[in-house]
Amino acid sequence: MLTTKKLSKENENKKHAECLYLTAFPAIERHPLNELYEGCEKGNCEWLLFTDQNKFIGMAYMILHDDIAFLLYLAVDDPQRNKGYGTKILTTLNELYKGKELILLIESLREKCDNKEIRIRRKGFYLRNGLHDTQYVQPCENGTVLYDILSTNTTFDVNHYMNFVHNYPLPTTMGEAFKAQ
Repeated sequence: MLTTKKLSKENENKKHAECLYLTAFPAIERHPLNELYEGCEKGNCEWLLFTDQNKFIGMAYMILHDDIAFLLYLAVDDPQRNKGYGTKILTTLNELYKGKELILLIESLREKCDNKEIRIRRKGFYLRNGLHDTQYVQPCENGTVLYDILSTNTTFDVNHYMNFVHNYPLPTTMGEAFKAQ
C-alpha cells in the first residue's frame, strides 16, 4: 500500500528523495535544493515522499495556491518504474488535493528535440491518468524552453493560471502562457 509523508529534515528517505530529484530532472529544470526547502518552510509548497511497505518509491513536489495544486516535480525511483507506481501517485495526489485543479507542465511536443519518443510516452501517461491537454504553452527560461500545460479540469482558465504564475513562490523566469498554434 502506498504511503505518503511530507519531507522533513528527520525523514529517513530524505537523501533518497534528494538523489532522485537530482538525477531525474535536467539541471535546466531544477530549482536549487535550498529553494525547495524554503518553499516548504513558507507553507505554500509540499515535498511528498511515497513508500510502499517502507520501501522508497518516489517523490512529488507540489505548489499550492488558491484552488490550484501545481505538480512541479514527479519522479519514481528507477528500480520501481513500470510497476504502476506513477499511476498510484497521481491517484493519491488527486485524493490529497480533492477540489483543487491539478496542473503540471511537460516538455512540449511542439518544439524540436532529441527525446521526442520519451516526451510522447510521458504525455500519454498523464493523459491516461486523467489530465487534459489545455492547448496552452508555458515558455520558461526567457522563452528558450516550452512546456505544454496539462490540467485535471476539462476547461482551462488561462487568466486564473497566470495569477498563479505571478504568485509563483520560487525564483523562476516563466513568461506569459499562450494558446498553442
